[in-house]
Amino acid sequence: MEQRSVVGLLSGITVVDLATPWGEYAGRLLADLGATVLKVEPPGGAAARSMPPFDERPGAEGCSLYWETVAAGKQAYTADITSPEGRDAVLALARGADVLVESFAPGTMEALGLGYEVLAEMNPRLVHVSVTPYGQTGPKANWPATELTIEAASGRMARQGDGDRPPIPIGFPQAAFHAGSQAAADAVIALNERERSGRGQHLDVSAQAAMVWTLMDATGYPALTGGDPPGAGDDRAAASDRPGFTSATPCGDGWIVATIQPQAMGRGMPGAIAALRGTEYAVDELAEVDWSVFEERYLAGGVRQEALLAVYQVLQTFLARATRREIQAWAAAADLRVAPVNDAAELLESPQLNGRGFWESDDGVRVAGFPARLSRAQPVRRAAPGPAVDAPPPLPAIPANVPGPRDGSAFAGLKVLDFTWVAAGPLTAKAFADHGATVVKVESGTRIDLVRALPPFKDNIPGPNRSQWQGNTNSSKLSLALNLATPDGRAIARRLALEWADVVMDSFTPGTMKRFGLDSESLRMERPDLITFSTCLMGQTGPYATYGGFGNHGAAIAGITHLTGWPGRPPSGPYGPYTDIITPRFGVATLAAAVLERRRTGMGVAIDLSQVESGVRFIEPVVLDAAVNGRVSGPSGIHSARSFPHGVYATQGTQRFVAVEAATPEQWRALCTVIGAPEWVDGETGTMAGRRAIAGAIDARIAAWAAGRGAFEAEAELVAAGVPAAAIHRATDLHRDPQLAAHGFFVPFEHPEIGLVPYDGFATRFSGMDRSLRTRAPLLGEHSVDVLVGILGLSEEEIVELAAKEVFS
Repeated sequence: MEQRSVVGLLSGITVVDLATPWGEYAGRLLADLGATVLKVEPPGGAAARSMPPFDERPGAEGCSLYWETVAAGKQAYTADITSPEGRDAVLALARGADVLVESFAPGTMEALGLGYEVLAEMNPRLVHVSVTPYGQTGPKANWPATELTIEAASGRMARQGDGDRPPIPIGFPQAAFHAGSQAAADAVIALNERERSGRGQHLDVSAQAAMVWTLMDATGYPALTGGDPPGAGDDRAAASDRPGFTSATPCGDGWIVATIQPQAMGRGMPGAIAALRGTEYAVDELAEVDWSVFEERYLAGGVRQEALLAVYQVLQTFLARATRREIQAWAAAADLRVAPVNDAAELLESPQLNGRGFWESDDGVRVAGFPARLSRAQPVRRAAPGPAVDAPPPLPAIPANVPGPRDGSAFAGLKVLDFTWVAAGPLTAKAFADHGATVVKVESGTRIDLVRALPPFKDNIPGPNRSQWQGNTNSSKLSLALNLATPDGRAIARRLALEWADVVMDSFTPGTMKRFGLDSESLRMERPDLITFSTCLMGQTGPYATYGGFGNHGAAIAGITHLTGWPGRPPSGPYGPYTDIITPRFGVATLAAAVLERRRTGMGVAIDLSQVESGVRFIEPVVLDAAVNGRVSGPSGIHSARSFPHGVYATQGTQRFVAVEAATPEQWRALCTVIGAPEWVDGETGTMAGRRAIAGAIDARIAAWAAGRGAFEAEAELVAAGVPAAAIHRATDLHRDPQLAAHGFFVPFEHPEIGLVPYDGFATRFSGMDRSLRTRAPLLGEHSVDVLVGILGLSEEEIVELAAKEVFS
């Protein structure tokens, strides 16, 4: 595949990539943004070169499509870093590098004489990033781990799968992609901090902590309600009898994801009734009902359960008969949140993705581009390297500079105006607030941020300041209550954007910011140095750009939902608004790169980030498999193409399970010893193919062994023998987890309405920063006067006058 050059936001930044699969994605993302990434492989090649799926075309048989994904944009060289010559080669590279990424087991780099202290003495400006399953220190730091066991230990699997079967992981392994993209984003944050202090630092990235962040709401339940989220504890198998829609609903030509709240069901009834007219399912007697008042009646308690069930059944009948295209048109007309469950082949033909120019061509094969469109310095995908060549010549040493004062704040002095809401946008803005920027979140009391209305609430009592989901997404920010429906509210917002802000962020559907007079084009016409950042479901352009939805819809459209579940059953995951947590990984990296470039050039840039495209990037090997081989993967339960055994087994206790994987011959032999199966150590079962041939017998033996132990007892026994294993952690388990405690993950803050509550902290520990989160999340409008007086200089009389006009409602 051809190599193409591009000048990106990180042009001039050099990255030395020593990573194993745990950290490979970091270099990919940094290369996307324009950095020069020098991939140093061991003799025989990087492990990612042998990971499935594989290219099956004549002449390319055996080439890893996983490698094509994680190595795109890199330059590959060979060096045996365990030898003196290889060590010297790495030292020579590190002397002139800005970033070094590695993901060896804790202590490996130090044992080779390549630890951070050695590298920092030679190059004080180096940002050294270490990505490991559990982090560099703590009681689990050296535990054997795989993507399956990390997903189990993060609490995510407790929320996924069917209640009558064991929990399952997301259909394509995700932990390394989350850890690697987190590492890339944090590396760019550290480069920004280096601009202030003149010094590099060591970043300790925990894949477990990165995956905990994918839970969104779950970690708040133990502290606020005293237990696990509904359906995620002993009650996992219990089915709800409340009318509503499951995560995936059958339709005439596949599956859809519909999140239609009960009060909103009336909006869809006229279209559904019309579509069913003339069929055996006609409900013409309901055509004369005034469905426009259904929501009002429901919220007032005037809709009986039997009536609600009847409405649900009509909508379900319509959805079961209609095609996905018909349903999309119906949902758009009724302003309902419904999305098709796409497979990889459908992604390749998507009018939206093709219309956005997301797919690029390498040797006639469509490959994923970058999920953000930039007004300049547009990233361009560069192919993965072929066979590695000899180690590169030493890089010129980075000139030393006089270090400045260090407080660990990468973005002190940066001013961010945050119009985002719910999750993906607020989480992106939060990273800048936590790292020192002044972030003013603009929100309204007339239409509160949806996340303020979502549980968990303190003592299960709702309130705009009582949700810890809101707290986790908005730490360290200031809150300005502003009614943008009023002319004066819009005028204040425009003043803040043009007279104060360095960055303006939003997460609305296209056209919304333009109606407010706050669109990127008009703002940047007056302020060319302004950085604008927009993220929404589909992006700002393309034929379906105005189609709205949340991260669960994003996961469906992006093909992730199609992969998650049991064969022959409806898709059953991923849990939650999943692309809402993937998108900030790309968002923080891109926006931090734009801020870094602005420091040097004084130039702004407009960033348009798509949630769906971000999601596609996390299953890119599956899409490449469809593009190259014509193979469309479906849900596979717990099966893995990488290893066997790879399973989840019931243990003692109600709805308690342990995840077990043998990824190497050594781990298989250890597992046989633990479960008392010496006859399987050698011979045919010594190979993965041999084990798959008797998979049922092996799974039954492990299941029988696990059934006699508690989940954490089984975990401890297996890990002690060197077998990757993890109890399926619940949210309550995470708060008792000794590794997360050692990592300092949960950060307590005293909140005026809900008391002392733990916030989710950083997935990465920064050696140049002595804390993580700066402050608790704000109350709605808590800092309005501070912003209006301290930033805009309004007088008390002006504020009173504006308040009388309901500008601050």
